[in-house]
Amino acid sequence: MSVIRIKMLIEYDGTDFSGWQLQPEARTVQGDIEAILEKLCGRRTAITGSGRTDAGVHALGQVAHADIVIDKLERVRTGLPVMLPDDISVTEVEEVDSFFHARFQAVSRLYSYRIEKNKHPLMNRYCHTLALSRELVTADMQKAAGLSIGKNDWMAMAKEGSGNSDWIVNVISAYVMEDESGWTFLIQANRFLRGMVRIWAGTLVSIGSGSTPPEIITELLETKNRNKAGVSLPGKGLTLMEVKYN
Repeated sequence: MSVIRIKMLIEYDGTDFSGWQLQPEARTVQGDIEAILEKLCGRRTAITGSGRTDAGVHALGQVAHADIVIDKLERVRTGLPVMLPDDISVTEVEEVDSFFHARFQAVSRLYSYRIEKNKHPLMNRYCHTLALSRELVTADMQKAAGLSIGKNDWMAMAKEGSGNSDWIVNVISAYVMEDESGWTFLIQANRFLRGMVRIWAGTLVSIGSGSTPPEIITELLETKNRNKAGVSLPGKGLTLMEVKYN
């Protein structure tokens, strides 16, 4: 039988998952999708995502690919939206060239981190709330975000133990936007290291609170000194927004 490659656009609420990557004895996004694909295709069907999101992290624009028998395409396209649990949605399934690779051919990823000034029960799964409604200086965080742009070594703002051969990341854009109820941090880069956005966000909060100056970002990128970085903020405030390909 002829085998084709499909590309899937995926959304998920990461609250009840132990991350994206398949793990024994744990619920993961990859595991749930593969279980449904096995039912639809009649055989185990592995999927490859554009990257791994940690426990509690959400996605609006995760991308993955899989290889299926051609006569199962419509069954997969119509079956996935119906059979997946409520906290995962495959919003698009399309046939692509056999050389397409969701991870290796991605040229950039865009992440958003949301911080609220006050507690909101209906939003609590998707944001980090500041303790005691602290105010942050937006201008200082915006300056620090600007200093993050460019190709640099991000060892100081990433978790160890990821098996990286290098820590070089090319940050394409980085913004801090304030609205009535809080702040949104946006960062787009060619790749992301384990825990990178959550530590970067924690460092921005430290800067916004006046604990450290905006220039600490430059110092961290130059010295690789992890001890001066901010704390890692909770995964629930982080969302993978978009993955781009050429």
